[in-house]
Amino acid sequence: MQNIDTAPKAHTDKLWYILQELTSNRGDIQGCTIVTTQGLPITSLLADDANVSLISAMSAAIISVAESASQELQRGYLQRILLEGELGTIIISKAGSHAILVSLVDKDAKLGIILMLIDKAIKQISELMDS
Repeated sequence: MQNIDTAPKAHTDKLWYILQELTSNRGDIQGCTIVTTQGLPITSLLADDANVSLISAMSAAIISVAESASQELQRGYLQRILLEGELGTIIISKAGSHAILVSLVDKDAKLGIILMLIDKAIKQISELMDS
């Protein structure tokens, strides 16, 4: 676990708890992180060897480009992006106007259940970050 000083400590502790709950509900979510929309890490439950700063910056850039594409193609408000790889899926979700939730999901996971859990976490994150 990594905590970065981009949110108040009380918020960071609550956000970390949300990640802990998300990853412990099912073994299908292998790790997750919360980053700012500017690409700065807030808190993370990724492997210790993960470059959280790089992942944060890339996630914010992906969201930014996808939002532009969604607007240009008249698809409405961007909710999430799924990147499917041969070893699993990366789900990058907007979590209010100030945060992004990045989740690493097992390749055999039932995405319907996972997306419900992620939506619950997003609601909790956005309530903290947008208040």
